[in-house]
Amino acid sequence: GVVRMTQSGMGCPDWPRCFGMWVPPTEASQLPPDFEKYLSKQDIDHTFNAFHTWVEYVNRLLGVLLGVFAIVQAVLLFPKRAAYRTSFQLALGFLVLVILTGLFGAIVVRLNLAHLSISVHLLFAILLLQVQMALILSLQPAVADIPVSPKTRRALFLLLLILLAQSVLGTVVRMYVDDISKSLDYQQRETWLAALPFSFLLHRSFSWLVLLASLWIAWSTRNSPGLTPKIRVLTGLVILNMMVGITLFYANMPAIAQPLHLLLAAAAITQTVNVLLQTTPARNNITALPLHSE
Repeated sequence: GVVRMTQSGMGCPDWPRCFGMWVPPTEASQLPPDFEKYLSKQDIDHTFNAFHTWVEYVNRLLGVLLGVFAIVQAVLLFPKRAAYRTSFQLALGFLVLVILTGLFGAIVVRLNLAHLSISVHLLFAILLLQVQMALILSLQPAVADIPVSPKTRRALFLLLLILLAQSVLGTVVRMYVDDISKSLDYQQRETWLAALPFSFLLHRSFSWLVLLASLWIAWSTRNSPGLTPKIRVLTGLVILNMMVGITLFYANMPAIAQPLHLLLAAAAITQTVNVLLQTTPARNNITALPLHSE
């Protein structure tokens, strides 16, 4: 998100190295002799910018660190794969997703930040969150299997679909903003949404649908001790993200609000999946027993 906010996506115009180096330069004098072939790929000012370079490079370093942890947790679960089969499968799935995310990051650079490639890259990141959360839950001594009415569970699935649709609409708005901001040399932020594109109006309207759905779920589960705190967190994330979205529009697109808006959206999706994984449809008003991990 910060890479997008600062327009640092091509700060390292090659992959996996940066300007042909494993440790990128901090000033123009450290650039390789053939640096022009790298700078020509950038879409900002075609000059070396150490800030853009290191913002993107730190993003890559965090990706490497994520890969290390993905390998470690898969290795640690390997000797226990028979007893913790689901957990081991999730760990392997997470490792595969990390590798695919890294490889797709290379495609994003090769395509010079093509709109669709950025959106798919984001999708991989959201999937990583869900798989890792499911893995953590599978390793707990006992996972709360909270009974809820079938109507409430359907509402949770509907909320998840709405959140995903809202995220897709958000990426469409981002594509529009990317084009406008680039045409204005990333200046005049107050004009980036001045034309009120249809995608933005739809995105804004959908936010009210997300809020109403989350409020209805909060009201219908208000007497469920095991579920109420989780739904309150979810509703709080939705409300907070709406406030950030309003700030983005009325405060002339402050840069810091962009990655925060994305972060809160990912957190809301993750919390919805978290609730779904810990609930079960109640039948005949019989309270379900807790499910224990493998």
